[in-house]
Amino acid sequence: MRIGIVGGGAIGLLTAAYLSKQHHVTVYTNRKEQAQWLMSEGLKLVRNGEQETIFVQAKPLQERMDEEEILFIAVKQYHLPTLFDQFAHLLRSRTIVFLQNGMAHIDQLRDLPHDHIILAVVEHGALKQNDTTVIHTGIGQTKWSVWKGKGTDFQQLANDEIDHFSFQYCENWEEMVVKKLLANVLINPLTALLNVRNGQLVERSEYNEAMKLLFEEVTSVLQVTDKQAMWNYIMHICEKTAHNRSSMLRDIEEGRKTEIDAILKYIIDRAQKQRMAAPISQFLYYAVKGKEQEGEAR
Repeated sequence: MRIGIVGGGAIGLLTAAYLSKQHHVTVYTNRKEQAQWLMSEGLKLVRNGEQETIFVQAKPLQERMDEEEILFIAVKQYHLPTLFDQFAHLLRSRTIVFLQNGMAHIDQLRDLPHDHIILAVVEHGALKQNDTTVIHTGIGQTKWSVWKGKGTDFQQLANDEIDHFSFQYCENWEEMVVKKLLANVLINPLTALLNVRNGQLVERSEYNEAMKLLFEEVTSVLQVTDKQAMWNYIMHICEKTAHNRSSMLRDIEEGRKTEIDAILKYIIDRAQKQRMAAPISQFLYYAVKGKEQEGEAR
């Protein structure tokens, strides 16, 4: 099967590395230099200290996309509006898979003319070391659900048995995405603001208490019913990724724009629509935005 992956970040490279084992994969990068390096050096996948080089096709995003059957969109949410214009020429029948954090982008999908749209959440840990190297820091699953149309092509892909990279179908896309959103809301802003690894949100009682306050506020806004099961899920993620630095913390450290708007701004906007107060979310949002702007000003 021909597969396109838009985005040369950690998740895009990780997905490309594993799917290339059984499919013809093309990576579309934002920078021409990254595409050139991938073509000449290959894509290096590091897992448990061992490195494997995989050769993939790579093109800068500015070039016209090929007609792959499945197109993964592995860019951050704030890059999506500029991408949608490029989708105009794509075949309506192709399957487009969105891998974004948060839920702020979902309303934008209604404007796309394509027949088959899949939402997916990636539970793997991945760290981009450089333009051609990705480290698989934690093995999880890629959960997926049909948002529009049929998932026939994607189901065929998901049925492939690829070691260390499995897929799990979810009947309810909203439940799947809310679960991932909640994990991002609780872990990303707190680790970015406190400058701590994920595990410290569990290990330090003071941080854990702060996390509980945020959890109560956000689950009320999202109208989560089984709060205990959701809390256990979040704790499991923190423990499983205890030594990881969250993506938002790494963005702050490296002076990049974060996904705080896609994650926490969505919660704040939803609370306002429901005429609910969300002071903790608002505080975290503005605190992280301030740190983000400090980094961009360096």
